[in-house]
Amino acid sequence: MTVDEERRSASAQIFVKGDVLDADGVITLDSSTEHHLTRVLRLSDGEYVSVSDGAGRWRLAGVIHAGGSLTLEPAGPVVAERRLHPPLTIATAIPKGDRVDWLVQKAVEIGVDTVQLLHTERSVVRWKAERATKQVERLNRIAHEAARQSRRVWLPEVQPPVPVLDVLALSVVAEPGGRNVAVGDTFIAIGPEGGWSPRELANAGARVQLGPNVLRTETAAVVAATLCVSNSR
Repeated sequence: MTVDEERRSASAQIFVKGDVLDADGVITLDSSTEHHLTRVLRLSDGEYVSVSDGAGRWRLAGVIHAGGSLTLEPAGPVVAERRLHPPLTIATAIPKGDRVDWLVQKAVEIGVDTVQLLHTERSVVRWKAERATKQVERLNRIAHEAARQSRRVWLPEVQPPVPVLDVLALSVVAEPGGRNVAVGDTFIAIGPEGGWSPRELANAGARVQLGPNVLRTETAAVVAATLCVSNSR
């Protein structure tokens, strides 16, 4: 079994700070992580957990139950993995309801590193500062859980919403009739279901198409993420 296969076959993955990952001896867990491994996953002695610092480094650790608590004992060296592709960003208008949760979860599982939320001219969903702070905190929890589930060793991030004109010059925009997504397209902007406004398109750079059909915002984000990852490997 290769090192990568060992990580992927672990019973669970968790994230810790770098100094915790590097320390010798048992790895002591915070209460929420211990509860997740013990009560939710119900891990047993002898099972292995992949422990990552979220910055590309990880190691295997074995589960130990003692004194009513669970700790982890390092079972191998710290491994540093190179990125398989450049960091990928999907900038997206915020879809309605819980669709944004699904968007973040699936984009992270596919391999997106940053989800940048946008307020566009035709956005239906707009968050004021206080709500945005709470929602982004919640979405980052979803992103980190998706990273654990998919055995990623690079932690993703959800960024608070910004005016779309702040990012159009940095990205390519998803728009019917554009060119195909190409190698080097690592920052794609997705508009709201009402589409981009003429002013936004006038300020946009290259346009890329995501297929022949009209897509919901969250679907477009997932398609764009898939194409970016596929092209960059």
